[in-house]
Amino acid sequence: MSIEKKGQACILRYSGELTLEVIDSLKDEIEGYLSGDDCMVLVMDLSQTVFLDSSGIGFLVHINNRKTTKNKEFYLLAPSPQVRKTLNLVKLIDFFHILEQEDEIPEGNL
Repeated sequence: MSIEKKGQACILRYSGELTLEVIDSLKDEIEGYLSGDDCMVLVMDLSQTVFLDSSGIGFLVHINNRKTTKNKEFYLLAPSPQVRKTLNLVKLIDFFHILEQEDEIPEGNL
């Protein structure tokens, strides 16, 4: 995972498989961004994510729920066709705020 700051937004770019094997380390890293004041907008770029299992789905739901308690915004950016298909199958595609292009990311204070 790589992180890029764009104004008040932090773009978390993840490629590969979002599975049980990587969730614990990602949770620890993302918790820092949820707790701090540097990133008011968290964006998870899933355009290069090729697989999402139930642990990955739970991870995304966890971030989405935690952002509310931390007064942050959370978006999925351009989910890959595989991720989109999985989220559709479990009927969570509308649960998330999805941005199709990077220029849609809010940069300022919310």
